[in-house]
Amino acid sequence: MKFYTVVLVGLLCVSASAFGALSVEDYEKLNTMFKESEARMKEHFSQELAREIAKVNAEIAKVNAEIRRLDSRIDETNKRTDDGFQAVNNRFGDVNSRLNLNFGLLVALIGVVIGLPLLRERKKEREQDEQLAAQQALIEKQQEQLAAQQQELEAVRQELATLKQHQMPSPLHETPRTP
Repeated sequence: MKFYTVVLVGLLCVSASAFGALSVEDYEKLNTMFKESEARMKEHFSQELAREIAKVNAEIAKVNAEIRRLDSRIDETNKRTDDGFQAVNNRFGDVNSRLNLNFGLLVALIGVVIGLPLLRERKKEREQDEQLAAQQALIEKQQEQLAAQQQELEAVRQELATLKQHQMPSPLHETPRTP
């Protein structure tokens, strides 16, 4: 029932001219109204579009300015970073040269610490070898002297033995004769 009342009220609101035919003049009026409306809409959209383009261009200009500012900050940061890296590289170069020097000194110190006792030991060995050679030469000389003395002693023993065999009375050992 509600539906029927709504439909009846709707039909009463619609005028009878809405169901009539359109004349050429009415068509022309409608056409000009649409054209005017279209022109106004085009103008309105053109103005809106121009405003939006201006806003976008302003935003693009802001973004470009921000990009230039950020580029300059990035360049400054890169320069500071490069300077820092250069300083670190220089410091590492200094540290490297110091380490090379210290390593060289350490190697020299190790060489001295190990080399000095070896040199002393070799010097002692040479001195001992020289002493041993001198003592061996002395021993050989004494052995030669001993051999010579033994030969002399043997010769004296042989002479003594021959003397004993011949027993010659020696004037020193003679006993006085008694008449």
